[in-house]
Amino acid sequence: MKSIFLILIFGLNFTAQAKLLDKTLAVMNNEIITLSQVKRVQQNLPARKNIAPQIYQTTDLSLDEVSKLLVRRLMVRKKLDEMGYIISNEQVESQINSTQERLGLRRQDLLEFLSSNQMTFDEYFQITKQSIEFNIFFSRVIQPLVSVTEQEIKNAFYNQNKNNKTLSFRYTLVDFSLHKKHMTKELLENYKTILEDFQTTGVLPSELESLETNVLGEISEDGLNNKLKQTLKNTNEGDFSNPILVGDYYKSFFVRSKDLAESEVYQEAKNRINARLFEEKAIEAIELWYDREETNHYVRYF
Repeated sequence: MKSIFLILIFGLNFTAQAKLLDKTLAVMNNEIITLSQVKRVQQNLPARKNIAPQIYQTTDLSLDEVSKLLVRRLMVRKKLDEMGYIISNEQVESQINSTQERLGLRRQDLLEFLSSNQMTFDEYFQITKQSIEFNIFFSRVIQPLVSVTEQEIKNAFYNQNKNNKTLSFRYTLVDFSLHKKHMTKELLENYKTILEDFQTTGVLPSELESLETNVLGEISEDGLNNKLKQTLKNTNEGDFSNPILVGDYYKSFFVRSKDLAESEVYQEAKNRINARLFEEKAIEAIELWYDREETNHYVRYF
């Protein structure tokens, strides 16, 4: 009886020590993320990146970074639960079978590959499920938050090609002119900013009461001097140019439209630029969503 009691005590002590060793690194609501979980993720990050690169974007993550990543996976799953999306085991198995067929692998080949990459099939199954969840989350939650305008695509293209002398532009401009006798050094330094504020508020300071405006439509680069041509090339559609002295007047041009004289070059680059801008905005939108969503849950890192 005494020996049985000692065995029980030893067993309880061993269990308590094991729990102490497996330190809690993060908590979200009633979900606990432990040190052993995080270290296990670190061990096979390269394989995880190959399987779900949209989630595991790098192979070098600290304990804190992995903890945060796992909390975010829980947030995504919670959001999908709220929206009524349940990923069944059959869906995950179907995705795995599809991957095997695409790569020409048998199940045994897959298991050997996973083993060589320090990953169990159960881990692979769960990562595949996370990947499906993230794709649904992205298409249903993030994608509607992201849009790229034609003007943003144009501006990005022009910024990339501002030094390309082979490109010729057509403009619709609004000319804001002030005679040099009314211009001071301080006013010149703030001229563009004042005009930007005027566009928003409609209020013009008394120093610019002699300001003259004129709409110039369908202006091509032909006939423009090099200084004006470069000034307009460096100005995005929807922006004011930096002021330049033309004759007796300081001028700043609001670029109402800016188009290539030969549009084929732009059309070829348009889809590529759109994809890049969308990706940049999507990454920003995802980060903002995580930050906002975290306030809706009890989240603590240790």
